[in-house]
Amino acid sequence: MKISQFPLEITPELAEETGWHIGDGSMNFYEGRGLYQLRGHIEDDRAHYIIRIAPIFKKLYGIDISLREMPSTRVFGFQIWNNELIKFKERLGLKVGPKLDLTIPEIFLINDELKTAVLRGIFDTDGCIYLERKNHKLYPRMEIMTISIKLAQQITELFNNLNLRTTMYKDASSYRGNRRNAYKITIRGNEMLHRFMKVIKPANPKHIAKYEFYQKSFK
Repeated sequence: MKISQFPLEITPELAEETGWHIGDGSMNFYEGRGLYQLRGHIEDDRAHYIIRIAPIFKKLYGIDISLREMPSTRVFGFQIWNNELIKFKERLGLKVGPKLDLTIPEIFLINDELKTAVLRGIFDTDGCIYLERKNHKLYPRMEIMTISIKLAQQITELFNNLNLRTTMYKDASSYRGNRRNAYKITIRGNEMLHRFMKVIKPANPKHIAKYEFYQKSFK
């Protein structure tokens, strides 16, 4: 697929799109051809891909991505064969191949607007809001899991610097079907959920719906 343009400036949209890659993306070269993929849950993330990811991707790169579902792996998303796209993302500071040493590129950490945008992108693709019963009330917990300890430490520090009380711990259980250690970033409690939604502003409809359900539980 030919890409008609590449971003000339570091914008919040590019930061958020980079967050999507950190959460759900992958890229590599196969026999000299660059393959970029972004895939989420076949049901839970479909609306996010249609409503937000596709329009922003077109704004940034000038292309209409072809979204499709892959029933065998229960994912929904797209793939692009394009060497220049991979090279562009490498110039931003992202690496091809496995995400063991994945980090947020420094270019997206120069101000709070870019920081919150990249964190939004990560959470919208790789984060969850859990609601559990405690003392007859719902207790919220926001979580992100990664196999990169460097990324986990980076996200934890960024959230804490935004006054979102965050903890990180090692989860030795299998991560998405493999046996690597995973690192879980967690934000807990009513006060932190409200602040999280105000500061990070998740855009994935599944997160918004979960938050609205939580708010209604107090009425």
